[in-house]
Amino acid sequence: MTMTLPPGPRLLAQPIEEALNRMRSLRSTVKEKFRQHILIPLTESHAPIGEAALGSAVGMFMGMTPTVGVQMWMVLSTWLVFKYVLRVRFDLMIGTAMVWLSNPVTMGPLYYGFLVTGAWFFKLIGTGEVMLSYTDFSERLAAIDGSATLSLQEKFMEGVHFLIFELGYPMVIGSLFWATPLAILSYYFTYKYLRLYRMKKAANLGLSYEAWREKFEKKS
Repeated sequence: MTMTLPPGPRLLAQPIEEALNRMRSLRSTVKEKFRQHILIPLTESHAPIGEAALGSAVGMFMGMTPTVGVQMWMVLSTWLVFKYVLRVRFDLMIGTAMVWLSNPVTMGPLYYGFLVTGAWFFKLIGTGEVMLSYTDFSERLAAIDGSATLSLQEKFMEGVHFLIFELGYPMVIGSLFWATPLAILSYYFTYKYLRLYRMKKAANLGLSYEAWREKFEKKS
């Protein structure tokens, strides 16, 4: 009779180390992407802080809606309305940068969270609920995105049909429970962060904050 011995510590350590390396690599990639797509546009902007913060809020709101593929166009349309109709300005570069938080990698978890939130809300008010597992949800989105027979436009339309028409309003309504408070928080933290960052830059140049603003900040 052959006795099977449990794997030794060295054999067990190898897959654990591989998993840890993958996690470190993913963390490093996410950190670098965040720096490139979010942090650099924020710190390189010379727009007045209020305009930068409003751009961050608009971008965050659009990014937290189930509209991947057209979010930048939505930010641009909002910018045009704000500038020429409402006479209010915000930093377009920051607004378009912020929608990067919603991307093909984060889309599945985010959108399923919107769906669950919307289903909970409709259940709370007594109008039914949507039942769909995360596995089924993510596999359906992956199948649409990975289709070799659909063009980019067809993929977008198929995704819209699935998210809006097949799943219904819970997806859209659920996203608003996230988009609204996150947009408000984004405005507040962007305002505070940029103020501190610019004050530090002014001090490094031997300038007062007001002198730095007068010299470098774009005029509205």
